[in-house]
Amino acid sequence: MIKVLTAYTHELDDPEKAVQEILNQIDPKNSLLKNSVAMLFCHIDFIEMGVMEKICKSLPFDVVGCTSLYFATSVSAGASAPVESDIMLTVTALTSDDTEFAAGVCDPLTPENAEDRIHALYQKTASSLSGPPSLVFAFPPTLFHLTIDIMTAALDKACGGIPVFGTVALDIGAHIRSPRTIYQGAAYADSMVLLLFKGPVQPRFIFRRFPEGASIAQDAVITRANGAEIISINNEPAASFLREIGLIQSTFSQAIPLVIADSEGNNKEVVVVQKITEEGTLICGRHIPVGGILDIGAITADYVLESMKALIREVKKDEDKTRFLIVISCFLRTIVLGGATLEVGLLRQELGDFPGGYLYLNSGGELCPRYVRAGETANQALQYAVVACQL
Repeated sequence: MIKVLTAYTHELDDPEKAVQEILNQIDPKNSLLKNSVAMLFCHIDFIEMGVMEKICKSLPFDVVGCTSLYFATSVSAGASAPVESDIMLTVTALTSDDTEFAAGVCDPLTPENAEDRIHALYQKTASSLSGPPSLVFAFPPTLFHLTIDIMTAALDKACGGIPVFGTVALDIGAHIRSPRTIYQGAAYADSMVLLLFKGPVQPRFIFRRFPEGASIAQDAVITRANGAEIISINNEPAASFLREIGLIQSTFSQAIPLVIADSEGNNKEVVVVQKITEEGTLICGRHIPVGGILDIGAITADYVLESMKALIREVKKDEDKTRFLIVISCFLRTIVLGGATLEVGLLRQELGDFPGGYLYLNSGGELCPRYVRAGETANQALQYAVVACQL
């Protein structure tokens, strides 16, 4: 059994006050079992102001996590209702007598060394456990030159296919993008962080991805691509094509979802445009097939809310066995809604009598296994999705 202790702070100006708020809510001197670890998620401001580091150093166990943009959590002490904010730091401590935890961070990743360094990270982290792990939580960095699907594939290979759940570090706005992963109070721009579980943990995974038919068909083929770069569409610069159809105005300040099928029109995947170069090349969040057929993402606010309702309905089918729920929603979904408060409102409304607590945050990419047959999973990297793990 895993016991979950949750805490939060809004305090940015006084690190010592923030530390005390976290310690008062978790009460590590009296609440911990044999093995403990924590996940910390926060706005980038908590790193820049030194608050995150102080909190990590005050806790008597490993702390891993990453930056995000919106948070909602139930609190284990002193609160009658969940709290939520875009400027917040949350700590989710996991403690158990029969489950072991191990955490680690890798050396900086590049396209050339990613597979070797992710393999080394997994092996080193797993070596501190008494036996093979059964579950991985992963927090990859946001790297324009190394995409989530490549990092997920490398981790899947390294761990032998055991379930991998997690979120890509996020910090996005019109003028700043400084996502960071977190390990032991240090923040990293280009390193993956892992949390491994070994023991009788029985997670359940749920996801809702881009809906079939929710795209605007375009007479468009990707004629040149290089890895995660779309260089040309219909033999013209990719950015020029998007401007012609009105998807890009004078400036580009937010990510754009594309739906790309293979050359036969099958196997559709959501691909998020994260950056546009001066040459008009689109830098995307996953590798791009040359000859792929391009559609434009057309998720509506109604779909975002309905998919969250569907996810919650699935959660509640097994709620008696759930001690904690982690929900990760792509930040593009919140852009469609004009903010995360509507999604979080659904969680509050539908999980008001939920026997376990929950944590909600936005992501820059989602890692969530899919079920391929009874009890067996296959790891996958998603974009524009909402995912959940029941512990």
